[in-house]
Amino acid sequence: MLLQFSYPQYPSSIPLSLIFIKEYMPKANGTFVKVYLYGLSYCYQKNDDLSLQTIGNTLDILESDVMKAFEYWQKLGLVQIQENTKGKFQIEYKIPIAPIPEQSKINETLVSKTKPISIQSKPQYGPKELSIYRKTPEIDQLFKIAERYLGRMLTQQDLSTLYSFYDWLRLPIEVIEILLEHCISNGHRNMRYIEKVAINWAEDGVFTIDQAKARAYIFNTEYRKIMKAFGLSQRDPAPVEVNYMKKWLTEYDLPLPIILEACKRTIENTGKPTFAYADSIITHWHQNKVKQWEDIKKLDETYFQKKNTSKPSRSQRPSRFVNFEQKSWDFEKLERLEQEYIDKQLSEGR
Repeated sequence: MLLQFSYPQYPSSIPLSLIFIKEYMPKANGTFVKVYLYGLSYCYQKNDDLSLQTIGNTLDILESDVMKAFEYWQKLGLVQIQENTKGKFQIEYKIPIAPIPEQSKINETLVSKTKPISIQSKPQYGPKELSIYRKTPEIDQLFKIAERYLGRMLTQQDLSTLYSFYDWLRLPIEVIEILLEHCISNGHRNMRYIEKVAINWAEDGVFTIDQAKARAYIFNTEYRKIMKAFGLSQRDPAPVEVNYMKKWLTEYDLPLPIILEACKRTIENTGKPTFAYADSIITHWHQNKVKQWEDIKKLDETYFQKKNTSKPSRSQRPSRFVNFEQKSWDFEKLERLEQEYIDKQLSEGR
């Protein structure tokens, strides 16, 4: 592929925007920054057509990484890739503008969702192919870090799976390193488990260092505290349980102490750590705009007032207090189905 470069201005020196340095460069992959700067330098000199191979050889990176870099900067609006009538691709550099600030990095990490990724679409990389990729310093460093974290030599399949996080899932090297540290610090060294977490991060749009750190933080703090409140601190949450906790923490935006109170009442009323039961309590509180402990106290008082004004039949035995609207659900069946689903997912590597 042949590339032509252009820039809206042609001064005698090569300027580098402070906005690029302060806003874009710190968050970008180091290889992507090199490609951006190298291409920028060609905007200010007369040159023949430049190929991906030439850039790759000069920077000692893969041609595919050169194209990934330009595609990355195009997504951020810093370059525009266009094909001209001669079949050549023109890379037009744009003047950097400050990006829109992120509203909530943690909520963005948990809420954003992309299309589900099919494991069947995962490519396989042969030994010769991986040996070529390993010549890239960042890929070689990733493999070495993985071996250090795992405490063993990586097999051919391990290398293929690990490289797929970068090539197939499009996770940046820095994010993969955080992912590895997160999994292994929680006692998970099985590559199948790590792959499932990587797919989950990619599906949830975890593509920046800040998002990855936020994701690991939520898992290791809020999720752990909720699991502990249920008496389940000895294992990781299953996906169905993670979905409940995501909803409570992000969609409902409830403070952790409120969620822990719902967990406590669930255990008191059922004697079991039933997420579906806790969800019915939390959903009721959310519908009544509960945000702090005083809001729960008001709901409790309202419930007791209604209970005291009603006259229960003598044949009716007072039921244990539950301050949310009861549903005509078969909780034993619900618990059994939930446990079967959790057991199935845990047996698959969760």
